Amino acid sequence: MSAAGGGPGRGGDRRGPYSLRAADRSVKLAAVLFLLVLGYAYIFAFLMVRHYAGTTPKDVAATYVPTKVEASALPTESKSTTRALDLGAMQEEHHTVDTQLLVQDSHIHIMIYAIVAALLTLIILGLDWSPPWRDLMIVCAFGTGALDFAGQWLMKAGLGGFAWLTIASGWGMTAVYVVVLAGTLRAVTAKKRDETPIPERTNP
Repeated sequence: MSAAGGGPGRGGDRRGPYSLRAADRSVKLAAVLFLLVLGYAYIFAFLMVRHYAGTTPKDVAATYVPTKVEASALPTESKSTTRALDLGAMQEEHHTVDTQLLVQDSHIHIMIYAIVAALLTLIILGLDWSPPWRDLMIVCAFGTGALDFAGQWLMKAGLGGFAWLTIASGWGMTAVYVVVLAGTLRAVTAKKRDETPIPERTNP
C-alpha cells in the first residue's frame, strides 16, 4: 500500500505507515462507519452525563465529592411522625457516585477508552497529516480518557475543584473525534494523488 503524503515535495514530510486516501474501498467504508457509530454513541453518552452528573462544575462535584455529615447537625431526640405522602412535593434526588460504583465505572470505562483510542489511532496513522500533528492527536485520544477518571478520583478524594478536569476531558474527547472525523471524510472523498516520482532535472 502506498505511503501517505502524495509523493515527494510538499507532502514528503507527511508520510505515514499507510494512506487511507489510497486504501481499499472496504477499508475506507469501515473507518467511516466506525466513526459514525462512535458519534452515535457519544450523543447518548452526553445525554446520560447531563442527566446523572450534570454539565457544570458544581453539579459534577456534587456527584463525586463525598458528603460530610456533621455530628452537631444530627438530632439528639427522635421526633418521628406519620404524615400523608405528597408525591408532587417530592424533589428528585441528585445522583451520586460512591467509591464502589466509581471502581466499577473505572474498570470498564478506562478499558473502553483505551480500545476506542487505539482504533482512532489506526485511522489517524493513515491520514495526510504531519507527524507532529498525528502524534498530538494520538496523545490526546489516549490522554483525555485517562484524565476523565483522574478528575473523578480526585473529586472522590474530596478535591471538588477538579470537576473542571473531568468536564474538559469530555469536551477534549469530543474535539479529537470531530477532528479525526473531518480528516477521515476528507481522505475518503478526495481523489487519489499521483504518487509517481517526478524525474530529477539534470543540469546541461
